[in-house]
Amino acid sequence: MKPDSERRSIRYEGYDYSMAGYYALTICARNKTHLFGSLVSGETLQPTILGRIVADELTNITVRFPTVRVDTSVVMPNHLHLILVLTRNHAVVLGEVISDFKSGCYTKWRHQLLAIDQPAPPSCWQRNYYDRIIRNAAELEGYRKYILDNPSRW
Repeated sequence: MKPDSERRSIRYEGYDYSMAGYYALTICARNKTHLFGSLVSGETLQPTILGRIVADELTNITVRFPTVRVDTSVVMPNHLHLILVLTRNHAVVLGEVISDFKSGCYTKWRHQLLAIDQPAPPSCWQRNYYDRIIRNAAELEGYRKYILDNPSRW
């Protein structure tokens, strides 16, 4: 594995991720393992403990970051899709929000596992995340539809 200083960034070079706007994100579970639950009847997530934590932490993003809003989201067995809205320029950087979210989920999950004498893996998340900067209303509607339809395509 390359040291952090040699890893290629998957962010858009030169883009200011503290600019207000809509961002479509995909965040994957470690090794794409089904850590968040399983789909029943093809479309409804039966969440694990971690799946419930992830859903709760999504709602808490706006508490920790008042200038950030979750527009649309879905938690799948091994990943989640969401659209985050930064409502004010330079109030927070997108990566800071994602880092805080991932850290909060893992910390709560780890504490719950240790409380029931189960070992906690070193992480529940794949390194990094995938993002798309949403540039207009048509893209926004397309991403919303993609996210909401994701369980039926699973």
